[in-house]
Amino acid sequence: MKFMRKMLSGILFLALAGGVFYGVLRLSDRYLFPKSETPAPAPKAEAQQEGKTRVNKQKLIDDLNKGDLLQYTSESSVQVLNEIDIESIAEKVLPSMVSVECTVIGQNYFGQVVEGQSAGSGIYFESKEGLLYLVTNHHVVEGSREIKVVFADGESYPATLKNSDELYDLAILTVKRSDLKQSTLDSIVPATLAESKEVHVGEMAIAVGNALGYGTSVTVGYIGATNHRYSTDTASISLIQTDAAINPGNSGGALVNIEGEVIGINSSKLASTDVEGMGFAIPATTAIPIIRELQEKEKVKAGEEGFLGVYISTVTEEQITSLEWPAGIYIKEIIEGGAASESDLQPGDIITEVNGVPVVNSEQLQSRISSYRYGTTVTLTVKRIDKGVYDETVTVEVTLKEKSLPVTDE
Repeated sequence: MKFMRKMLSGILFLALAGGVFYGVLRLSDRYLFPKSETPAPAPKAEAQQEGKTRVNKQKLIDDLNKGDLLQYTSESSVQVLNEIDIESIAEKVLPSMVSVECTVIGQNYFGQVVEGQSAGSGIYFESKEGLLYLVTNHHVVEGSREIKVVFADGESYPATLKNSDELYDLAILTVKRSDLKQSTLDSIVPATLAESKEVHVGEMAIAVGNALGYGTSVTVGYIGATNHRYSTDTASISLIQTDAAINPGNSGGALVNIEGEVIGINSSKLASTDVEGMGFAIPATTAIPIIRELQEKEKVKAGEEGFLGVYISTVTEEQITSLEWPAGIYIKEIIEGGAASESDLQPGDIITEVNGVPVVNSEQLQSRISSYRYGTTVTLTVKRIDKGVYDETVTVEVTLKEKSLPVTDE
């Protein structure tokens, strides 16, 4: 019996020792002397050029869709590229940019007349009939005694103010082509204006201009809003909002897309000093018809302004909401013998555009009309009521008359 117990104890000891030894061998195999395994081949990394940023298009769209405020449902709703080369965009745009330097006359604290300097930006967009045409902001050149522009090669030349529009804060400058050195002509290229390009929230935008008067610089950001309403007592403008820095001196410069097309005219005047990261630009689609108009027409002298001869009122928000009227200027009465009385305009018509430029209040309409010399024929776009609904759009040509008959609110 004693022998059997000793035998069983020996068998249990051998089994336990063998198990412990096996366990030690397994642990040493796994942790102390691991077997070398042939790793799976790593995916080949795509070579990236220096200065370029690569993004995964679908991932970026998915990330944007995580928010509750903005939804991007397709690639067409936001411009996302696999490559964004800011340096190449800048190289395309900078030859079109100018710095605008103005000599202004003002009064100091003591009432003395003094001369000062101001700076802004401009965009060279066309050359024809011996002149180079540039667009900038009205407030950049307002009250200037002398204007000079500095082109991409650093050369400065005198410029002339051809025309301006205070409501839309736009102005056209001209430079004589014959004044420019050949080296300057070789260094500049007209900007590409995005005449019908849609701008989307979330797409990248680049602001180019003479920031703070230190010379042309580039800032990068994104479009935050495409229909930011900017209103004053005399104007209401739809603007592009961006977080690309737009500082004093950037006014009149370009807001461009990643294709190097001008999608807006920057204006620091419209930015709030109380809020950071919000710059504004006049959309190219709004600016272009005004630019073309300012480019073609002559400045109207005092006493030569044209008039319609109507009594009008601005369509109110309440009328737009409750009556479903379009935004614009309501014609209450047409004065006999005035320009309107000799046209197809009718009482009850709502004027929405003058020569393709939107107008949303009576001050805008009066400003647009008085910017034409009497005897000029303008084309008005109006909404006309039919069976109680303003669903008919008509164009009416009107030859403006002298100021003896008004365009006015009652």
